[in-house]
Amino acid sequence: MPDSFMTVASGREGSVERAGNAARAEDAKQIDNDECADTAARAELTRRIKDLARLNGAALVGIAPIERFDPIPPFYDKPPENEHPKFFVPDAKSVISIAMPILNPVLDATARMADMDLEFIAPDTKWEYLDIIYNRVGHELHDYRLEYIGQVLGQRLLEDGYDAMIFPTTGIHPRLPGQTTAEMWQNKGKYSKFGWTHGPFSHRHAATRAGLGEFGYNNIVLTREFGDRVRFNSIVTNAELEPSPLITEPICLRGKCGYVCIKACFMGAISRRDDPANAGDYRAVDFEIDDGQIFIDTPAMSNPGKCMDRRNKFPQSPVRGDCMRVCPVGKGRHRLHDRLQEMVKKEAGQPLREYKHNY
Repeated sequence: MPDSFMTVASGREGSVERAGNAARAEDAKQIDNDECADTAARAELTRRIKDLARLNGAALVGIAPIERFDPIPPFYDKPPENEHPKFFVPDAKSVISIAMPILNPVLDATARMADMDLEFIAPDTKWEYLDIIYNRVGHELHDYRLEYIGQVLGQRLLEDGYDAMIFPTTGIHPRLPGQTTAEMWQNKGKYSKFGWTHGPFSHRHAATRAGLGEFGYNNIVLTREFGDRVRFNSIVTNAELEPSPLITEPICLRGKCGYVCIKACFMGAISRRDDPANAGDYRAVDFEIDDGQIFIDTPAMSNPGKCMDRRNKFPQSPVRGDCMRVCPVGKGRHRLHDRLQEMVKKEAGQPLREYKHNY
């Protein structure tokens, strides 16, 4: 075959190859441009959602990608099928966690009032009076406002073409005919393995997965900003939002504070999940909990039935929430009442042990 033909053929093949390379490069460039556009769109939507949440009263906002709701070591906690984000939004991609703090005097002042005679308040109504104060401005206010913020965010997502599921902030406690809520909760095992009723979605587990905090040994989520004096709600959506980073350094002091949150519960309703006394409970673990890890899942377990029964067992007991009040983590700490101040001073640095309350 003549050399001239080979030269022409080779030139044509080279042209085809160069054209193919150019096309592939252009395709790759377009893909990069599309990915950049998608990334920019996600960032913009995330910014708008967070700004809207804060504008309406959220103090903290975090985003958890759906993958973070898979069971993780060491506890491998798994929600029931009907409480997983994808049950509510089958193509869910993100969970938005929002939070509002409980103002310090709301917790502390009501507890100090319990230790004194209140002028103009009849002694036989004092305990209900203090419970109402705490419930109204330390609980119900947050419940309704966080639900409202969820609705506002859900509407914005709907306008942008996405689905969103919102939830009650607190637990749902229906009653059976002839039984009080406390009686239902104390009948453990008859209606569910939990022994009590609860909400349709765990806002605490969503909060840790959205990087807002970690669990403490009082079975409450602690944030760096507010400690455990904070309430959460969640929004599940199929919008792909930018994930927030997880907590990388412990917030809970572990045993450095003397486990005062567990000791503060005069009903003995809080314990570690690795406590041998909990063997047989579905939440118990058969290994020693490593305090060096970040508690994305809770290291503790609580018995709400005991908490509900506190006034029956101890009529002069304080307003509920001592397990929160005594935690030293957070801003603007605290004007604790004398009884808790004494316990904190006595138990600092001490191991987990029974603490004697005088009621």
